[in-house]
Amino acid sequence: MEFRVLGPVQVLGGGRPIGPSGPRQERILAALLLDAGRVVPVSRLVEVVWDGEPPATAVRQVRNLTTALRRTLVAAGAGEDVLTAEGPGFVLRPAGFDLHAFEDLAARGEYRAALACWRGPALAGVDSAALRPDAERLAERRLAVLEQCLAAEVDAGDDGTVAELTALVAAHPLREGLVGLLMRALHRAGRQADAIDAYQRAKRRLADELGITPGAPLRASYAQLLHEEPAPGRCFLPYDVPDFTGRAADVAVALDALRAGRPVVVDGMAGVGKTAFAVRVAHRAAADFPDGQLFVDLHGHTPGRDPLPPEAALSALLMQTGVPASRQPDGLDERAALWRSRVAGRRLLVVLDNARSASQVVPLLPGGTGVAVLVTGRRRLAAVDGALGLCLDVLPPPEAEALFAAAAGGRAGAGVARLCGFLPLALRIAAARLQARPLWTVDDLVARLGSERRRLGELRAGDRDVAAAFALSYRDLTPPQRRMFRVLGCHPGGDFAAAAAAALYGTDVTEAERLLEDLLDAHLLRQPAPHRYGFHDLIAEHARAEADAGEAATALGRLLDHYRDGEFSFVAERANLVAVTALNGHDEHAWRIADRAVAALREQGHRDELTALARAGARAADRLGDPHARQLGLANLTTAHWETGRLAEAVETSTARLRLVRESGDRAAEAAALARLGAVHGMLGRYADAVRRYRQALVLAAETGSHEVACLAWGNLSNAQEMLGRYEEALTSAAHARAIREEIGDARGAILASAQLGLVLARLGRLPEARSTVSTAVGAAVEADYAFGEAWSRIDLAEVLLADGCARQARAEAERACAILGRLHHPLLLTMAANSSAATAQAMGDPAAAAAAYRLALTTARRIGYRAQEARALLGLGVAEAALGRDAECHLREGRALFAEMGLTAAALS
Repeated sequence: MEFRVLGPVQVLGGGRPIGPSGPRQERILAALLLDAGRVVPVSRLVEVVWDGEPPATAVRQVRNLTTALRRTLVAAGAGEDVLTAEGPGFVLRPAGFDLHAFEDLAARGEYRAALACWRGPALAGVDSAALRPDAERLAERRLAVLEQCLAAEVDAGDDGTVAELTALVAAHPLREGLVGLLMRALHRAGRQADAIDAYQRAKRRLADELGITPGAPLRASYAQLLHEEPAPGRCFLPYDVPDFTGRAADVAVALDALRAGRPVVVDGMAGVGKTAFAVRVAHRAAADFPDGQLFVDLHGHTPGRDPLPPEAALSALLMQTGVPASRQPDGLDERAALWRSRVAGRRLLVVLDNARSASQVVPLLPGGTGVAVLVTGRRRLAAVDGALGLCLDVLPPPEAEALFAAAAGGRAGAGVARLCGFLPLALRIAAARLQARPLWTVDDLVARLGSERRRLGELRAGDRDVAAAFALSYRDLTPPQRRMFRVLGCHPGGDFAAAAAAALYGTDVTEAERLLEDLLDAHLLRQPAPHRYGFHDLIAEHARAEADAGEAATALGRLLDHYRDGEFSFVAERANLVAVTALNGHDEHAWRIADRAVAALREQGHRDELTALARAGARAADRLGDPHARQLGLANLTTAHWETGRLAEAVETSTARLRLVRESGDRAAEAAALARLGAVHGMLGRYADAVRRYRQALVLAAETGSHEVACLAWGNLSNAQEMLGRYEEALTSAAHARAIREEIGDARGAILASAQLGLVLARLGRLPEARSTVSTAVGAAVEADYAFGEAWSRIDLAEVLLADGCARQARAEAERACAILGRLHHPLLLTMAANSSAATAQAMGDPAAAAAAYRLALTTARRIGYRAQEARALLGLGVAEAALGRDAECHLREGRALFAEMGLTAAALS
């Protein structure tokens, strides 16, 4: 779904307009989109709709209009949370929004693509005085991006810019930036007289209409034009490598800042390509600084050299501007003063490369605005006031692969790029090694880089060495920072929270965060998400190499204790939990960590990690030989198989668990195992077996006082009885399940039990009571933010509504359930929801949609072995195909056979 404000205000679904309805709703939509993602107060919407003259009923009308807009969007498939009431107003969260696309493209330097997002004036046709400033702001923003676009194209020598700039200057004659661009374009096209004429016309217009003279940048451009062959300043920039790759958006941003007189400070980890980037930007900007381009390496991180003192750096700069050493004063302050007076009034570009600290840089900053400064360093240099900070990361995979191919003579190496961590220095070293070994293939290089223990050793060529670059960064750390760096290398997972770092170090979270931020500033850590930290792969290898065995073992022990006993987000740490439970020799920790995490991962739908943890926990428990640990491990593994739809494996593990707990004499665990085994049998269509297991579980649950098992068994027994057509028994069982859930305070379980109770009421023909019961369950699930329970209840509500002849409402409920389950990746319920959705489409006379939904249900049911839903899908698909005039007999025959095999009638699922 696409939302638009860059032109007429529209919402498109499938390429067709779906809103807004009427001018008032159009104004509301415009105001909500202009503050997308933020709460827009109702008072603001009233102002937008009535422009200061609202009626007495304005607030109510705005709420009604906004609610109607939400219904339209939700009905069109935008999702329940696209437009919500929050606090004093409403929040609109557009998935696809042309203004966001425009800003993202512009930020990446893809100016023409950004400008293509516009289809006319912003908010075209929206007549609201309150929104006019926003429309004007957007128009100004478009013009600014267009100016950036044309500046880049003029610099690139695009001859087509002259005509476009001529038209723009005619439309905006007082915009001096455009006039200056036109002058540059004309001059580069060899039309110097026309360029001078453009300046004179602008000068007269500014005087006649505003009574002012052109600004300094435009006057400087004119002065430069008056000399057909201006004497260029001296260039001290290093060689600009021809195979520089990527960074287009960052280059464009840096160029804009330098041309505007703003310092640019570039930081990033060792080997990320800061110097190459600065040199590329400086060469691109050189024409804008005709008095010279200066370059000084401050040696902040140069092997075998101390950082260059500010006095020495000033001496180098002064010599580049023509002041010999014999004429330079000795003191820092005197030398800095001479430097500032020497460059005053000149258009110079100064590149200060490889800075170690702000104290190195600040004395070198010029006093005037005509000198542009570009600084690089590994650490963030916040002390450079007013600077644009650019933090370079490793290259995106396509750009990294392109760099390797260019440096390696055209040989592709996606695997090499990945093993180099997409780090430019590592890529260039790898390419140099390949070039120096004519008999090597790319696969040979990949094999040599494939071992983590030797990878850093392989990334060395001549005086280039990735490990040495990292070692210099490590050398600059304080002892506590070094220790934190080393112990973090012992973490076996990916990114981590401060609490995990605190455990590794053996300190509190506050101290750990301080050290983590220090390492982040030194670019020895990355921050992939708020409050999360992590290593680049190659730096992680370097950190592991720095730690001795004793330090590593102690740190790892503290980390395992933290994951076994500490407070943390299981979801956020799920990948790390998988990693630590896979470690050899830590079985006691492994099974306990897995057992602790399973419920949270199941709740949030993270089934891959749930399965990995359950397998690791079960294997660890087996190695320990502890019967209690083993039965819990099998229980967790059964849960994982159940959640991921591996029903045959769930039967195997639940049977093994039942055998184990019977041997140990644990009656409460036996009751739980029986209840789970019955549920798996039910999914496989073995309802008689399922009923027997449930009744056995109920006997043991009563004997051991296990209320949790009792309510689970009653609820599942109700489902099996319902499938077998024993509706009165099913009603009694569902009522027992709900009563126990409510008695023990299990609100979420009560939601599921109520939904089942309502469904059985519908089977008995008690439809008003059924609708009320299931609707209450849906509302409770929504209020509790219980996504699984909401999906479950909406499926049952769809079935009740369908039985009551309300097919359209039923379809909406089934589709909402499908959407939730798609996010939760829950194949069992998704099969049920897809079948329900198909049945509602069939009832509405849409056999094509019904057939598509039945195919989805059939595919999923067959994959996981859900026999009853497979039978329902086959029978429904046959009916839908017949309605479409296709051969459907094979589906109908197979569906009836499956129902008969399970001892059911086709009515069991309808």
